[in-house]
Amino acid sequence: MEDNGKYLRLFGTLFFTFIGFIVALFLIMFGLKILFGVLNAIPWFSAMFTLLIVCVPAVLFITVYFIYFKLTKTHFSAAVRYFSYAVFTIAIASWLYFWVQDFIIFFAKHYNSIAEYNCYNLAFLSANVFAIFFVGIVQALKAKKEVNWMDRERKWENELP
Repeated sequence: MEDNGKYLRLFGTLFFTFIGFIVALFLIMFGLKILFGVLNAIPWFSAMFTLLIVCVPAVLFITVYFIYFKLTKTHFSAAVRYFSYAVFTIAIASWLYFWVQDFIIFFAKHYNSIAEYNCYNLAFLSANVFAIFFVGIVQALKAKKEVNWMDRERKWENELP
């Protein structure tokens, strides 16, 4: 008889937890709808949000290129370093050019759609992702071979008396 009570309490706990989750999700969605409805009525908020969205890809990619630019200093192959520096310099210059162009478009036309801005051009974004991976592959292929754990283990075994 006690087993039935345990199972009934377990079922009730799971059932009301599920119902509570659905209600909490509904309340969160309803609250977000009201919040964004109020924010949509504020005219400067839409412009600020659009400006933030315009800046996101440029800031992200320029940061990634600067990080890789600094990490390339430690690569031992001079040819790979110069190739990487050339690719990164061209990429950073192109991002800065398109970012300035997007600022000019934003302040002149005030578009709310990202399709009007150069930083969201699919070919440009794809080329940048390709450039990051390509330079990474070139640097990895010219890097010194790392000793894996099996070779390290064999070396330690051979050193033992």
